[in-house]
This record gives sequence, structure tokens and C-alpha cells, in this order.
Amino acid sequence: IMDLPATQGVQAVARGEVEFGINFMGNTDPDLDFIRLIEDPFVLAARKDHRLASEPVVTWADLQRCPLISVHRSSANRTLLDSALAKSNQNLPWTYEVTHLSTSLGLVEAGLGIAVLPRLAMPQGDHPFLAAIPIGQPEVTRTIGILKRRSVTLSPAAERFMKMLIGTWQPEA
Repeated sequence: IMDLPATQGVQAVARGEVEFGINFMGNTDPDLDFIRLIEDPFVLAARKDHRLASEPVVTWADLQRCPLISVHRSSANRTLLDSALAKSNQNLPWTYEVTHLSTSLGLVEAGLGIAVLPRLAMPQGDHPFLAAIPIGQPEVTRTIGILKRRSVTLSPAAERFMKMLIGTWQPEA
């Protein structure tokens, strides 16, 4: 198991360094198969005592006057987010840029701002300090899936693991 940034994960699959990857990139490479698992929406991460934390849904415009925390612009998550927002003429004034999504959560927890990040990056369950608030107008999501080389047969262990993932994330399949 390798923990890699999205772009490096695609490269590792394409070069045969790993049998398959779990990623939100790579579904445009003709030599790779992309098996969709789930849609992962971007949400607002805020302290529970923040003025937006009690809202059922916020808009991108609601975030304009708050100190915003984002992953660095070289991140695939940031590229996806910026591209989706540009299509609807939205532009966010980022205050902080971090390398890791977990760092953004630490800054939110410390009260330095709010963050936009994928729902799956949020702590699961009831967190004592943090809330995840859906963002709409427009909703921005990333498609999480399994990425594998088209012409390669997986090892029995990798095949079992992949089927377990599909069974977990696509119960109707």
C-alpha cells in the first residue's frame, strides 16, 4: 500500500508500480480503467462555534468574508475545486494555503479560519470541535474510483481487495 498524492498515484498505476489505485484522477487516460465508487462533495469545515456552522447549507458567496484555508494550488483537489468554481464565475480569496488537508483541519480547530475540503477528509462521527456544512450553488464533487491498467490481470490478493472495495462502496453492484 502506497500513500501518494493523486497525480503520483496515477503515475504509479500507469508505470505498473502498483496494481491499482484509489483516486479521483485518471479517468481520461486511455490505457487505464476507472471504476467509479462514489461521489465525494466538497464541504465547509468550521468550528462548531463559527457563525456558519449552524447553517444547513452555505453558498460560496457566504465564504467570501471569512479567512479561508485551502490546500496549495499545486494539489489536484485545489485544481479540481478552482476549475469547478471558475465555470460558475466564483473566485475565493484564500488566506492560508497548506500542503495537507489534515493541516487545514488543525488550523480550523485552532480558530484561524474555515476550510473547504472533500467530505471524506473530514473526521468521521461527532467531532467535539468541527462541523461539516454542505456547500451549494454550485455543489462541487470529486468522483472517487479504482484506477487500474487496462491490459493487466490483478494478482488474486489485489483482485479480492478490489472486489471488497466495490462491495463496500457500491452495495447495489
